[in-house]
Amino acid sequence: MPVVEYLNPMVVIAGITGLLSIYYLFSLCLKLKKIRLIGAVSRLLSFFFFAGLTGALSIIVLGTQGYQGLTREQSVATVKVSPAGEQSYHARMIFSDGREQVFVLKGDELLVDAYVLKWKPWTNIIGLHTAFRLDRVTGRYKSLEDEQNKPRTVFAINNKGNKGIAQWREDYSALSFLLDVEHGSASFASAEGEAEYQLMVTTDGLLLRPHVE
Repeated sequence: MPVVEYLNPMVVIAGITGLLSIYYLFSLCLKLKKIRLIGAVSRLLSFFFFAGLTGALSIIVLGTQGYQGLTREQSVATVKVSPAGEQSYHARMIFSDGREQVFVLKGDELLVDAYVLKWKPWTNIIGLHTAFRLDRVTGRYKSLEDEQNKPRTVFAINNKGNKGIAQWREDYSALSFLLDVEHGSASFASAEGEAEYQLMVTTDGLLLRPHVE
């Protein structure tokens, strides 16, 4: 998945005003060098205006985009669970791009796991968000004894390349200096009755949240 989804328009505006501040500061220096007092005062006022505007916009960006980035949740798929017998159920995954997969699983709970690349928190300000690759869906038993003795069901989720996390990270080698941690993440939820969940990716990993109308 792409990790840089967008640039906040306010970041762009702050960048433009910052460049204008630099321009007027440079122009001010030229005016002072040529002893053009009126022009220098004009450039000085323009510099203070754009520098102040850049500072104000930067504070707003840090306060809003930063908070949103640190608490961001992305919907990956809707998962619909329906019983298919004793400790057996169907899990239908409808992904955000419209694709679907249906799994027949054994157990009392649904478990989904993924590979996750978590970036340094400050990079959220420029639109760099948690990168992930869904890996497996598993039927999970509540009882440890059942987990050890009953049939286990594990399926790949759109696993086209079968890359491990080390190989997958190579795709982002140019951004390695921004990487905070690489890890596996999993979330599980009850599958003992009809249920619908939203599979989310947070800044830390996966989350199965009960669907609310």
